[in-house]
Amino acid sequence: MDSIAEQLIPFAVRAPSGHNTQPWQFSVNQDSIRIFPDLTRRLPVVDPDDHALYISLGCALENLLVAAAHQGLAASVESFPADEPEPCLRIQLSEGADEDTDALFRAIPERQSNRGTYDGRAIDASDLTAMLEANGCDSVQIRPFRVGDPDIEPLIDFVREANIVQFSDPAFVAELVSWIRFSRREVSTRQDGLAAAALGFPAVPRWLGRWIMTRLVKPEGEADRQEKAIRQSSLLLLFIAREHDQRHWVDVGRSFERVVLTATSLGIAHAHVNMPCEVEPIRRRLAAHLGLNAGEQPLLLIRLGYARKRLPASPRRPVDRVLRRTSCNGDSVHCSIQRKRSHAVFD
Repeated sequence: MDSIAEQLIPFAVRAPSGHNTQPWQFSVNQDSIRIFPDLTRRLPVVDPDDHALYISLGCALENLLVAAAHQGLAASVESFPADEPEPCLRIQLSEGADEDTDALFRAIPERQSNRGTYDGRAIDASDLTAMLEANGCDSVQIRPFRVGDPDIEPLIDFVREANIVQFSDPAFVAELVSWIRFSRREVSTRQDGLAAAALGFPAVPRWLGRWIMTRLVKPEGEADRQEKAIRQSSLLLLFIAREHDQRHWVDVGRSFERVVLTATSLGIAHAHVNMPCEVEPIRRRLAAHLGLNAGEQPLLLIRLGYARKRLPASPRRPVDRVLRRTSCNGDSVHCSIQRKRSHAVFD
């Protein structure tokens, strides 16, 4: 790689995304990094307005900022600046970070969506406080719901209902199946999507995996499975955006990533149970149930707890497949950073 800025991108691409689509592209140009949405990787069925896609960009952005601060770099962020020819997030790098992100940085390669079984232990109040305080976005509200408390029961009902709606929709199932990598060969060649092992399934040929998903997976059974997973967890966290637009979606991603990196550093696992946020009529009812203000949107729901085991991670595409190559002149900030600090990136 040519610069410190480019060497930050491998940490950005460790971010989560819907069905592990990895819907991002990056460019490095003079003193800035840009993150672009890759709309060829959108999910038109489960995410028709692309809010989850932009949440993923926020996750990638936050990873990049954590990695930059770990290397002693300060960063300023502009979301969708008007002087850019296409929508992007622009990050300006300079020397002099003022934040200790070492614990979060170490958590980046360890963080995963662990869809396995949790052991039901309660998360300590101090750890919950640490996770909630990790949210650095005033535009994002986080509400916790502890398993066993009465106020979690309506959320479990919403999860069940949304599961049944989704798995009763052939278009939803077809889109999901298209992003599952059923065989080891698919995982190694595609380097995206949901690896069967990460879902807790054995590797099988695609024809068999498709048959299982379309013939054997039933809506009620999936709802039962998700309810059981929640009841084995410690709590749910719901992320609520102040407004329903691209900037706020990015903020949700940033907030979410900080929280789950903090959770990972504390040995706490997480997995999405985001179905009520994905089915718009149910999302509206969830917002009404919570008494949210006009414009506020519940956009991410995750379960947290202590996993019985770590599952294999889903793959990531190599950086050269997501990096737009641009020229770099010797006077740029990131080139000067390269000359001063090129030894320090992968310490």
